[in-house]
Amino acid sequence: MAVSIEGGAVVAKFHRVTVRFEPAALGVFDAHRQKGWFTREAGGQLFADIKGNVWHVVAATGPKATDRRGRFHFWPDRKSEQKEIDQHFSAGLQYVGDWHTHPEQVPTPSRDDILSIENVVRESTLYTPGLLLIVVGLAAFPGGLHVSFHG
Repeated sequence: MAVSIEGGAVVAKFHRVTVRFEPAALGVFDAHRQKGWFTREAGGQLFADIKGNVWHVVAATGPKATDRRGRFHFWPDRKSEQKEIDQHFSAGLQYVGDWHTHPEQVPTPSRDDILSIENVVRESTLYTPGLLLIVVGLAAFPGGLHVSFHG
């Protein structure tokens, strides 16, 4: 998988799809980086306008007051997430995955992160061949992003 910057967007290319993270989504990631020692993990969902095998991630939701967050953990409020999915779907956008932060320069997903996204793939009704897992670190993009596809 190759990740690059093209025209202000971060682009990740996988076997089945090309994903463009548009500036608005990148801005949400950047706003929630764990820059301070006591900063809690943050996360949310990703929504895309899908054109063939190109996913334009145009929206990333931010953490909600009902999420459980700490320095080294993030557990989203799944009921609130379903409401976000329904709202974005009615606006023509597909749910395409989840994102969260880690307090490290170049982030790597934990075993729990991988198990969590694989569980969401298994238990969801999807209109895509899989879902994205994004982990946002402290380094500049694209190096500060872990991007993986789970189908």
